[in-house]
Amino acid sequence: MTEGPFLRNHWSVVASGTLRAAVWAVLAPVMIQVAYGAFTLEGSLLMAAAFMALAAAVNIVIWRRTKYYFLEDEMIVERNTVFRSETRIQYDRLASVNEERDPVCRLLGAVRLSFNLNSSVNASTAEAFIVLKADEAAALRARMDSRIFGRPSPSEDEAVEEPASLVEVSFTDILLHSLFGMPSAQVGVGAVTLGYSLFTFFGLGTPSIAATLLFVLDFLLPAASSFLRLYGYRITRSGDMVSVSSGLLSTREDAFLLSKVNCVRIREPFLCRLMGRAILEVEVVGTANGKGVPLLCPLKRRSVALDLFHSLLPEFECSAEPMGQCRVASAGILLRSGAVALAVLAAACLILIYEPAVHPDVVVGFAALGVFLCAFWAIMAYRTRSFACDGDIAMLVVGACDRISDYILMDKIQFADVRSSPIQRRRGAARCRISMLSTSGAASVTSGVFPAEELEKISSIVLARIKDGRYDFRRFQRRPADGPGSYRLYLYRRTNFNRSAFQ
Repeated sequence: MTEGPFLRNHWSVVASGTLRAAVWAVLAPVMIQVAYGAFTLEGSLLMAAAFMALAAAVNIVIWRRTKYYFLEDEMIVERNTVFRSETRIQYDRLASVNEERDPVCRLLGAVRLSFNLNSSVNASTAEAFIVLKADEAAALRARMDSRIFGRPSPSEDEAVEEPASLVEVSFTDILLHSLFGMPSAQVGVGAVTLGYSLFTFFGLGTPSIAATLLFVLDFLLPAASSFLRLYGYRITRSGDMVSVSSGLLSTREDAFLLSKVNCVRIREPFLCRLMGRAILEVEVVGTANGKGVPLLCPLKRRSVALDLFHSLLPEFECSAEPMGQCRVASAGILLRSGAVALAVLAAACLILIYEPAVHPDVVVGFAALGVFLCAFWAIMAYRTRSFACDGDIAMLVVGACDRISDYILMDKIQFADVRSSPIQRRRGAARCRISMLSTSGAASVTSGVFPAEELEKISSIVLARIKDGRYDFRRFQRRPADGPGSYRLYLYRRTNFNRSAFQ
C-alpha cells in the first residue's frame, strides 16, 4: 500500500454518479410493479427513493476509497472497494491529459482530467481520471503538460494569454456540420423518414410512428448530439501542441502533439461537396476522445480546410500525381450495383403482382429512382477513388458519393495487405488494405482497384526505410528529453530491434 500525501476526487463525482442512476431509479420501480400488475404511486416513490439512496451510498464508498498519488516519475490510482486494485502510470508513457466538464462539474466548479496513454488498445478510453476543483485541476494539468509536451509550467503570477483560434467557426458552420456532416446514407434515410411522417400526418391525419421514431433515432438525435458537442469550437496551437476545445452543456478540451498524428483525413459528404465544403480530421494515438477521430476543422469552405491542412501539417502533403482506377474496377462495381438494381426491380414486380391496390405509377416511379441511384453510385464509385505515393506519404481517396481522402505517414503504417480477385489478377490489378494505429485501436483503409505493382510499392518502401534506418515512428517529434532520458533510450532500443529483424 502506497504511503504519503494523496488526492481524492471532488465530491461532485458522488452527485454525478447518483444523477446517472436517477433514470433507472424512475424506470425500474415502474417496470417491476407493472410486471406484477400492482402499480401504485406511493410504492414507486418509495422504491425510487431506496434506489437513489443505495446509489448514493455506493458512490460515497467508491469516492472515499479511491486515492491518487502523484510521485516523482509516476502516478498511482489505488482503489479499495469490493476488489482492491492499484494502477501505476509512468509520466513518460502519457500521451495527453484532457479536460472535461459536464453540467454537474460546471455547476460545482470542478474539472475532470483524463490521462491517456500511448496505446492503441485503450486509445478510445482514458486509463485514469480525477475530478478536482478548477484551480487544482489547472495546476495539475500544467504540471503534466510540462512533462508530456516539454514546455515550462507558467508561474502563478504570470498571466496566461489565450491564443486566437486557427479557424473561425460560426453558429451557421456548426449547424450545417450537425445536419450535413454525417454520411449521405444517414441524411437520405432521415429525409425519407421525415417526408413519410409528414405525408402520413397531413394525408391520413396521424403520423407513422415507425418512420417518426426512425427519423428521431437515426438523424435528429445524432445531429443534436453533434451540435451540443461542437458548439463553441476552438482550435489553437502552441509550438508542437494542438488544443481543441468545444461543448455547450458539457465542455471538453483535447491536446496532442503533432508528432502523434498518423493520418490526415478530409471528408466530403455528397451534399457538402455540392456546397463546396469539407471536414478536416486526424488520426491520433492517445486522445481518448470517445469519438475516435479528433476534429481539426468542422464543415467549412474547402479552401479553408485545405489552408489549415497545409499550414498545420505540411509534412502530410503528397507530391505525387494521383492515379485513377483500372478499367477492371468497373467489373466489381457494376456487379454490385447491378445486383441491387435487380433486387429493386424484383421487389417492384412482386408488389405489382401481389398488391393490386397500390398505384402502379408510384411503384414504377420508386423502381426507376432506385435503378437511377444504383447507376449514379456506380459512376461515382469508379470516378472518385484514386491513389498516390511519393515515398513519404500514401494518399488514398475512397468512397463513392461521399469522398474521403486519407494522407497516411509511411512510418506509421503497420502493414499493407494487397489482394486480387481472379478477374483482377488476370489484369494485374489489386486492392490494398493499409492498417495503422489510431485513436480507436487498429484502423484500416482499403483502396480502390489499381495496378498491383503500384500498391506493392507501399510495403517495399516501408521495408526499405527500416533496412536503411530512415524508418522513424518519432518523425517530426521535437520533444526535449525529460530527466535522465530513459524515454529516449527505450525508443532507441526499440528502433534497433525493428531494424535487426529485417537485416
